[in-house]
Amino acid sequence: MAHELDRNTKTGRLAMFSVRETPWHREGIVLNEAPSLADALTLAGADYEVGTRPVFVQEPDGTFSRSTTGQAIVRLDRATTLGEAVFKLVGDDYVPLQNRDAFGVLEPLLDKGVAKLETGGTLRDGRDVWMLVRFDIDDPVVREVFADEVVPFGLITNNHSGEARAIVMQTPVRVVCANTLGAALVGWQNRGEVIKVSHRGDARVRLIDAATTLFGGIVERYHTIAETYRDLKDRILTVEQFTSSVLDIAAPLPEKAFTLRGQHLTGRGYDAAYEAAESRRDRISYMWHNGAGHHADNSAWEAYNAAVEVIDHDADLFRTRGSRVAALIGGRLVQKKTEVLNALVTLSR
Repeated sequence: MAHELDRNTKTGRLAMFSVRETPWHREGIVLNEAPSLADALTLAGADYEVGTRPVFVQEPDGTFSRSTTGQAIVRLDRATTLGEAVFKLVGDDYVPLQNRDAFGVLEPLLDKGVAKLETGGTLRDGRDVWMLVRFDIDDPVVREVFADEVVPFGLITNNHSGEARAIVMQTPVRVVCANTLGAALVGWQNRGEVIKVSHRGDARVRLIDAATTLFGGIVERYHTIAETYRDLKDRILTVEQFTSSVLDIAAPLPEKAFTLRGQHLTGRGYDAAYEAAESRRDRISYMWHNGAGHHADNSAWEAYNAAVEVIDHDADLFRTRGSRVAALIGGRLVQKKTEVLNALVTLSR
């Protein structure tokens, strides 16, 4: 199956849970409220342990000798069936990171009420596991600006195949399967919102440090973000400011080429590029006053949202090579949106 979810033998369903919302694949268990971490591990099919076993090599005479260069990762609750039990052969320095330890770093956030578990599950027979939390930031400025809009989630992943490190990150993607987990990881691994932890020695301690680094002070950071967005709402733009801070960044007009005598060179490529840029600019200008929820107040906030709405949803105007999801999450398109936001923030300050 495309979602690659494991089968949870305890619940009889696929090994994932989702709070309130039914996933696109309509599998797993939908809960009315966030579970405890202990219940989440069971519902996600992640309440198992892994261990390592020695590897033996058959000699030419038929006898077996223990390998000195590797070991096998084993899922202990399925050890009665060798084919299911062995995940991968790894080096001698590999140390398993148990799921309860990996996701236990979320407990301080859950206990303080800063976050609530949102989704969790196991993939590929338990080789990959994730837990996603939704931040619950009880700050008046944040609530004024964001209202009920979703702020980024906190994501922790664990891998038992030796092919990937444990990951702690913030993401705007609501992870419910292998596809959405991939979308969350693509493009974000080179940004500051993600920390990878290798399965070596003190992996649990380093995972705690990573979670503290990324999730600590989350309320203060979102307060600052909300204040910035409120400044954008209060800033009224002239047409010239909208042009320079939004249109010229999101949809710049191609530069004209001239001969040594100053004659303008025209061609199909230039004319097509100019026409495409004008179409983008016209659409963003229209959405500045007519976008979803806009009040035509000429604010920098609505200017930014106009650019985001067109870039995100008008695939004909903003085409991409390869994966559009990757471009929107961490590629060229998200770069355009970031540049527009930075220009408007600078102007608003």
